[in-house]
Amino acid sequence: MTNKYAARKMFDEGVAAYVKNDFQDSFDLFSRAIRCDPTPALFYVCRGAASLKLQKAREAIEDFNRAIKLDPLNARADHLRGIAYEKIGALARAFRDFDRSLEIDPEYAAAYPSRESALARPKQPDASAADVDIVDPLMAMRLTDFDPKVPSDLAI
Repeated sequence: MTNKYAARKMFDEGVAAYVKNDFQDSFDLFSRAIRCDPTPALFYVCRGAASLKLQKAREAIEDFNRAIKLDPLNARADHLRGIAYEKIGALARAFRDFDRSLEIDPEYAAAYPSRESALARPKQPDASAADVDIVDPLMAMRLTDFDPKVPSDLAI
């Protein structure tokens, strides 16, 4: 059973704690609000924002996913999830979320610099361990392993 009044009171206290930069208290209050009433997408967006401030990007992504499920047209949830993805190095996902937040609301100004930042960042080395797994054995091979016609002085 939900208790919307208690949830709203805890949510408001969570916002006040967030404004005071008390992100752990804010996170805890948003969590309590969600336990009282798990239906408002805004509760998950705000708890995700507190998680970001606490350097818990993966947990934030879970909250933003829940918010988006509850409210698919929540531009702020997409934008903040993009920031969380950017923090863990998933730039393509971050860019998609920034882009989607602007598709939902072209006037959501905060997403423009985030999208530009994601575009400007160089490709991160996390690109994939699978690529490294493929490249390392290839680097260990010699050209003559591929083509015996290659002169030995050109072989690596």
